[in-house]
Amino acid sequence: MTTILGSCISACIWDPVAGIGGMNHFLLPTGDGSNSTSLGFGINAMELLLNGLIGRGADRNNLRVHIFGGAKMYDGGPKIGERNAEFARWFLENEGLNCDSTCVGGTLGRKIRFWPATGQAQRKFMTDVRNNRLDIAPAFRPPLADTRPKDDIGDVELF
Repeated sequence: MTTILGSCISACIWDPVAGIGGMNHFLLPTGDGSNSTSLGFGINAMELLLNGLIGRGADRNNLRVHIFGGAKMYDGGPKIGERNAEFARWFLENEGLNCDSTCVGGTLGRKIRFWPATGQAQRKFMTDVRNNRLDIAPAFRPPLADTRPKDDIGDVELF
């Protein structure tokens, strides 16, 4: 799975025992009530991702999390990225989920790649044209003991 983030946040959540995971991407922590079910709002995106994983066989006690994004993309204006990052941390704490890694804040956008079966995630900062900066983080690889399913988990049908 791949996404591009600026002030948005993406949570990559997986169960290393079941070998399943997912990623979301949200624009704002919560809505103003007019469209409160939008996936663009963190509260909805996080709940739907968690419920979707659990509904497909993930065990809540095994869930692992990476959080990315929340950059300050423009000088001045509202601190959207900061608010998004604060919300993500609050949500995880409130749900009792531990975060294995975070890469939030700063002034650069990020390209995120996530492999949901293994929990491997890779972050690449977008080029800062002003400073010709490019930073590629090594892929995070969970320990092998955590990523191997204990039993055959079945077939996957692609359509």
